[in-house]
Amino acid sequence: FPENAEMDSGGFYERNKDQFESLSFVDYSREENYNYTYDVMYSPYGEKDIDINLESLSTKVGYSGDYQKIDDENTRIYLAEEQQLFEEDDRKRTVYRFFSYIVPKGGNVGIEYIYSFHCFNEKECKIDPKKEKEKALMLMKSVEFIKNE
Repeated sequence: FPENAEMDSGGFYERNKDQFESLSFVDYSREENYNYTYDVMYSPYGEKDIDINLESLSTKVGYSGDYQKIDDENTRIYLAEEQQLFEEDDRKRTVYRFFSYIVPKGGNVGIEYIYSFHCFNEKECKIDPKKEKEKALMLMKSVEFIKNE
């Protein structure tokens, strides 16, 4: 994960027995005008419950659209994206999110992955959303599942 990443102070790690395991961290610099947030959650529910999993993820991020299905050699990624404009005190900030539910082919587990970013100062933002989508997808494709025998 990113070199400058720090655990999110709002509850960076959580585990509920065998129900889920969640990890969140941020990589930000006010001087360099960026803020990235990564949220990853393991779930024991795989593709057989994919509609419920996608509905849960959509609710979490406030999304109401469709997901693109991407097949890799060993995994299937259900990917979506959105951007949201926030205005506060005459300042505008666009938050971009790329999020997915990743399952191993033939497996009964899944990973919920949320990659979001914004600039603190929109007028001086140097982040390219197209390049960030490529980066998010690369990170999501890098997820490997270990088979428990």
